[in-house]
Amino acid sequence: MRQVPPQAVPAQAVQVVSNTWAREKHNLFDFESCQLHRQTFTVQNSMMCVRKDTNVDMLSERTSLPLESDPLFQIEQKDGAFWVDNAALPRSSSETPWLVVRDMPTGGHRLSENDVIKLGRLKFRVRQLVASVHGGTQPDLRLPDSGSSCCPNSSQDELRSTMCRICLQEGPCEDDPLISPCACKGSVEYIHLGCLRHWIHDRLGLSDASDGSFFYRPLPCELCTAIYPTYVMVEVSRTEPPYIILENKNFSHGFYVVSLAEKVAKLGRSKESHVCINDISISRCHAMIRFDDGQFILEDNNSKFGTAVAMKKPWLLESGTMSVQVGRTVLSLFVQPDPFAASCQPMPPRTGSNEQEERALRLSLLDHGSSRAALAEVVSGAGAFEEPAHEAAARVVP
Repeated sequence: MRQVPPQAVPAQAVQVVSNTWAREKHNLFDFESCQLHRQTFTVQNSMMCVRKDTNVDMLSERTSLPLESDPLFQIEQKDGAFWVDNAALPRSSSETPWLVVRDMPTGGHRLSENDVIKLGRLKFRVRQLVASVHGGTQPDLRLPDSGSSCCPNSSQDELRSTMCRICLQEGPCEDDPLISPCACKGSVEYIHLGCLRHWIHDRLGLSDASDGSFFYRPLPCELCTAIYPTYVMVEVSRTEPPYIILENKNFSHGFYVVSLAEKVAKLGRSKESHVCINDISISRCHAMIRFDDGQFILEDNNSKFGTAVAMKKPWLLESGTMSVQVGRTVLSLFVQPDPFAASCQPMPPRTGSNEQEERALRLSLLDHGSSRAALAEVVSGAGAFEEPAHEAAARVVP
């Protein structure tokens, strides 16, 4: 009766390599720096990763948090698998774990709506993804409304003799009313809706967006600096799918509408970039977004300060290496078999079929007049069927 080898539960561990940048600057990590503090850990159970200055440590769940140390993330072991999570961090933790795009197993990150991506020190939210022309979906460019009213305070008789501050013509037109869109008063209070939209169109540079890509943002009045209400903003030209809308979450609110119909969109500081971001932490060609097989893929272009995606939910550690950035620390993690448990696993029993095949092969060589060298080669190959005990005990599974 043939014996069935016992099914051993695969014991695993997580190899963690941390690199901490010596400088503390806008929660950035310099991927080109040589001033990195490097440490290595092997995690076999649920642990919390913490940092104090440039020193990173792994603490068990029952260990209290040391003074003046910052929690980075949690490694949890569930049902034989390891997960990276930030839900167990204290509420006082101000740093967010980010998935490093350049170290993802596929070489890029598949974007979805409401993803928050970080280029250098700047953050952008994926507001909308449109992959096909079906449904006639157009860019969602709704801006936060200032709450101000454009209704004129004057009567219709007074408006007939009121002058538009742009075209200097008196009175409203049939399809072009006079409005009061800002806090200006006196002779510059009123403006034709069409004149205002034409001015906004030129200020935003929408006439130059021949490929359907542009930056859309709220504009203030040049005189009183009040933000114009949303419903007076100009209607933009049609953008051909596929396209993506990135919401600027930094110094000035606005939307990058990026068409991917015939190109790979480049994001960077260079003026040739399809999304031009003028910031010192952004490389000239920092990252790229491409449309492949119905998916929007974000890739890093070996930028100095990296491209990352905010970790919204626990992340399962599978085969391959992934990296997590928390402030000025980047931790590379990969799952490996536990060498201590692997060395204790029983070897599968030897079956009789291998012995019979070996004996039949030797007899076949002798019957056909094989040379002694051939026979010696077969005899020496017996090690493939039987391994010395001292060599088996010393073997370590990588």
